[in-house]
Amino acid sequence: MKLSMRLALGLTLVVAMTGCSNQRSNITGAITQDGKPLVAETEEGHLLVLFVPAEWKPDSQVFRAQTDRTTGSFSLPEIRAGKYLVAIQQFDGRHRDALNSKYDPTKSPLRFDVTEDGQVIEIDLPK
Repeated sequence: MKLSMRLALGLTLVVAMTGCSNQRSNITGAITQDGKPLVAETEEGHLLVLFVPAEWKPDSQVFRAQTDRTTGSFSLPEIRAGKYLVAIQQFDGRHRDALNSKYDPTKSPLRFDVTEDGQVIEIDLPK
């Protein structure tokens, strides 16, 4: 087999294997605190839910979930499979975090694996 043919075949395999790691999934879930839905207390308030790659690199993508502030539910279309730190903030109308930044992106102890399309992630925060 010619060298150029081997190189082309090798590059094709590398590209195919790299593509597998970019599998994307649609996930949903709910956030509760002490068993009750985590909701925004005021109409001006909102929930912020971020999935940050556990192995952070400068070119890593942070995924922001779509949230329902009245039910504590969230959805995230098109997230890559992998290990994530999950940051959660519950903001009021003055942009103060009712969770006291305990689960912000720099401090959150929450870790989850996204493994499959349609996965449901239930997060219960202690009081």
